Amino acid sequence: MVELVAAGVALVAVATWVFAVPRVVIDDDEAPEFGALVTPLSAAAVGVCAFALAQVLWLVPGDAWWLWAPYLAFGVPLVAVDLRTTFLPTALWRLCLVGLLVGAVPVALTRPPLALAAVLGAAAVGAFFYLAWRLGRGMGFGDVRLAVLVGAVAGTSGVMGVASAVLLGTALGAVQALLRVALRRGTGAFAYGPALYLGPFAAQIVATATAG
Repeated sequence: MVELVAAGVALVAVATWVFAVPRVVIDDDEAPEFGALVTPLSAAAVGVCAFALAQVLWLVPGDAWWLWAPYLAFGVPLVAVDLRTTFLPTALWRLCLVGLLVGAVPVALTRPPLALAAVLGAAAVGAFFYLAWRLGRGMGFGDVRLAVLVGAVAGTSGVMGVASAVLLGTALGAVQALLRVALRRGTGAFAYGPALYLGPFAAQIVATATAG
């Protein structure tokens, strides 16, 4: 069942990359031509990454798949754009958010406490990153929006899942920054979104490895 869902996730991710990304328009003089990102190779890479990351479903309770599936299918193209451009387009974020909201309906009908945990996780992580954005420097508001999605899926694993996702995502971002400095010998803006996005995946792996 996991492999079937993973294949579906990969197909939706590729379709989003091929059909939605070229239609992204951002009112910013520094924004790139997003359509130029879409090539056969990049589409294949997005599909492979989505399929590989979907293997986390082996570690996730079945009731939470309704939220994880859209997080994977629409989130991978979103952070792939960030990785290539340092932009997290609002249009793609909204697509992922709508997917999560649709997925939340069956969760709310069958497991209301799980749906509530996702909502609280989204609110908590979103608020935390909003404060970080207001008080700090270097973080774009796109990361704040992404944090809401991260909190929603992390919330299905409880308070510890949320805390672990934020901590591990931040740690991955720090490692990314250090590697960037070491390899390029420079500083400046870089895509933090992918590291933040991977936080819930890392949290699931750590929780499974330390269980029992």
